[in-house]
Amino acid sequence: MRHDLLADVFSAIKNAEMVGKKEIIVGDSNLIKNILNILKDKEYIEGYHVLMKNNYQELIVKLKTKINELKVVKPRHSFKKEEISKFKARYLPGEGVGFLFVSTPNNKVITDRELDNEGGIVIGYVY
Repeated sequence: MRHDLLADVFSAIKNAEMVGKKEIIVGDSNLIKNILNILKDKEYIEGYHVLMKNNYQELIVKLKTKINELKVVKPRHSFKKEEISKFKARYLPGEGVGFLFVSTPNNKVITDRELDNEGGIVIGYVY
């Protein structure tokens, strides 16, 4: 029974990478697609495509085995523009290593490096 689809997808990707799988099937949502697009742009995954199963969409994710850690942040932390460095220090191993996934007030999911003097909610991280 799924309570947090994003956490399920993150753990499925990390587990598949640890055992060396090349692709996995995960659940679908707009948030998942936005985060997978970021992972693809940052070259953590090769890509994904939609699979239709009995009127239910799933995503096939092609992996690159480049992810060391991929986790959801719980509880979700909201922050003001000047507080992002506190969360970088808490969740990322070093300066310039990895990314925080941030949901912005205008309903976009971006990385911490793409923020333009705005706050948001930290939803996860990768390195």
